[in-house]
Amino acid sequence: MKKAISAIAAALLLATPLVSFAQTAEAASPAPYSVFVDQPTGFTFVKLPSGWKFVGAVSKEEARHVPASVLTSVLPGEAGRAVETASK
Repeated sequence: MKKAISAIAAALLLATPLVSFAQTAEAASPAPYSVFVDQPTGFTFVKLPSGWKFVGAVSKEEARHVPASVLTSVLPGEAGRAVETASK
């Protein structure tokens, strides 16, 4: 099963054209058919035109060694900042 998921992810990566985008003021959304691997869990998702689709999971070891074209974060650069919240 893991080999099939890895094969699907690899095929999607090869099918996705490498495109360069100019920076804009808006937060950029991942391109359709981008692959995202959540490194703590290994859960793997593909960005479809209709939204994110869970396609399976890889081992934690495989999740640490993904190709550079695989997303490991989908947050905009500013979203990872610490935000002060009121405590009760």
